[in-house]
Amino acid sequence: MTLPEMPHPKDKVVLLKRIPLFAGCPEREIVLIADRTRLVEYKKGEVIYRAGDMANAFYTVVSGRLRVFGQSGGVEKTFTVLHNGDTFGEISLLTGETHSATVEAINDTLVLELQKADFEEVINRVPSLVLYLSRQVSKRLRMKDLAGEYAEAQVVAVYSAARGVGRSVFAMAMAAMLVRETRHPTILLSLGDSHGALYGLPVDIAGALVRDVEDLTSEQWRRGVVKHPLGFEVLAPELPSGEGEEQLIAPLLSVLTKQYVYILLDLPAAVNPSIFKALTQSDRIYLLTDQHRENFVQTKALVDRIEGALGRTDGRIRVVVNRMRGLGLPMSLQEMGERLGFPVASALPRAPTGSGGLTLDELRAVLDDPAVPFTRTIQRLARELRGSLIGLALGSGAALGLAHIGVLKVLEREHIPIDMVAGSSIGALVSGLWACGHSAEELEAMALRFRNPWNIRKLFILDFSIPVTGLLIGAAAGFGVGALAGFWTGLLFGFMVTVAVGLVLGPLAGGPIQGAELMAKLESDFAGKRFEETQLPLKIVAANPMGREEVVFESGSIAAAVRASVSIPGIFKPVMHEGKYCLDGGVANPVPVSVLKRAGVHRVIAVNVFPTTPELQEHLREQERRRAVREAHLASRPLLIRLGARLGDELRRTVTPLIFDVIMRSMQAMEYQIAEVACQDADITLRPTVPGSHWLEFFTPEKFIRRGEEVAMEHLPELKRLAGLGDASLTTSATEP
Repeated sequence: MTLPEMPHPKDKVVLLKRIPLFAGCPEREIVLIADRTRLVEYKKGEVIYRAGDMANAFYTVVSGRLRVFGQSGGVEKTFTVLHNGDTFGEISLLTGETHSATVEAINDTLVLELQKADFEEVINRVPSLVLYLSRQVSKRLRMKDLAGEYAEAQVVAVYSAARGVGRSVFAMAMAAMLVRETRHPTILLSLGDSHGALYGLPVDIAGALVRDVEDLTSEQWRRGVVKHPLGFEVLAPELPSGEGEEQLIAPLLSVLTKQYVYILLDLPAAVNPSIFKALTQSDRIYLLTDQHRENFVQTKALVDRIEGALGRTDGRIRVVVNRMRGLGLPMSLQEMGERLGFPVASALPRAPTGSGGLTLDELRAVLDDPAVPFTRTIQRLARELRGSLIGLALGSGAALGLAHIGVLKVLEREHIPIDMVAGSSIGALVSGLWACGHSAEELEAMALRFRNPWNIRKLFILDFSIPVTGLLIGAAAGFGVGALAGFWTGLLFGFMVTVAVGLVLGPLAGGPIQGAELMAKLESDFAGKRFEETQLPLKIVAANPMGREEVVFESGSIAAAVRASVSIPGIFKPVMHEGKYCLDGGVANPVPVSVLKRAGVHRVIAVNVFPTTPELQEHLREQERRRAVREAHLASRPLLIRLGARLGDELRRTVTPLIFDVIMRSMQAMEYQIAEVACQDADITLRPTVPGSHWLEFFTPEKFIRRGEEVAMEHLPELKRLAGLGDASLTTSATEP
């Protein structure tokens, strides 16, 4: 453990505001917490505390990853992995018991530490933390061991302000997907007046279901449980409506949390004490709406009322906009959030259906097809609830980044699920095309078109920027010479001056290459698609050098975002976006792991194509060996051949390296260092490197793609464990750390 140079309290305030637990606290409370905490760094392999140690602090992860593990059945078991924003140590502080698990740093990790005495002072002065901690205790008490896997019982409410927005279909789809994803016991309580969740059940069985919540206090309730054709169980008691009967909700849920891991509540579109009691007892609340303006207004009013009743919701509310009716033009999540006045967590795409609604058979067929956008969205929401979202970060690297395609081929072939993708520079291009629905095979076919070097060079050679100043100087020179030597001579001279001045002033105006040819190519490849139309969430990263910040694109034109992300400094002209100059994303974040983490992704696969320093040094030594062999061979050749070879070497030496090459290799040297740090927060880092390859070597895509496949296959067991597709010891729920 090391104590870094003590940050200024204002710096800790900034860190605390990025953590969901503290983000909603008033400024004075955050300042109080910042004054009491200290920033501590734990190196890879260091133990924060061991099982059996007395609790002496409350911890919050700022960056890095921590493994929580202990003994289960005599075998060491990893209970969970803690990431940015996660907290631990609070339960033992509150109960006075020793820690029940060991916490170890997976990589270099920064945590904010609040000592026991300061912790007690803070919870007495910050009421919202007391609510959070009480919920943590409740959740940990609901932990259960299922075949050696620790799982946390979760109560999930599905609610809406209006009827007819697909609430019950969403609840059924979520319940079915949770069963498929987790194999954990799941029950859906149909508390709606129409019992929409029973759609597809035989009428005689549905009629025999329990109708009285009071029956649930005894074993009688089991008689009312029905197995749904989609794999989960259903219970349909009448919602208590009498005065004071809302107090029956908590005992009902308490009984069910002992038997099930996921308890979904399909609540009717009404407002009464029982519904609000159910909401207060829920760990997650999905509010369904469609894009009708009046339903947005009602949903916002409902959000305000729920927040008023619950106080701080700590991100429990997730607004889901149902697009199944196909109303109007698709809006981005940001646009819908601005119209609603509350962040929109997800948009539910329209499901393919032959009927007016969505029959049970149609729903089953849709959920069986992972390529359907509706299914992908439900699957992503289920994995988010489970705490197992998987993100893919594709890094920069110019032609070296063609290796990303090989990685994608393996992910597709082995059915490794990806819930979100982010990319910088060439990674932005590949991730954007993949998120738009192009398969890895299609991306490979696109890359193979560049085997003709002219196809890539024309994007540069035919797109030199001629500043207005160059045009004016050229025109003036042309007029002057034309007046003395004639029109055609003046025209030719003016053109030559314009080009010469343009070549000189172009780099001074941001870059000699305009980017129009590249933009036209991108518009063609993306066919005008926007972020709102992608098949999975996409984040594209560019850099704003003026503000020393990254710029994350997640709405609008994908082609424009990629154009910004591939704008190599000093070569391509920068792109102006919302008043910011945007350059190559690799300058700020060459492998955007942090972008995915901030977006809520739990597990990240990073692809870093930059060769390591030892790899490059070995390549240079190999070059020297080859040069020595070549010179020894030339020594025995005739004089003219030796002179010709020496002349060729001298010519190459006079033009090598070109200024573009100097700029790019300098930038990649810097990006390599940043990428190494970024990848420390990834769960798996793939390194499909091809040392010695040129950054502009797009005309040999096969070797990069092949290398990407090879490296991905080498890590296939790890990838499958990460995705839960093999025998894995890693689970995402934990006992008290």
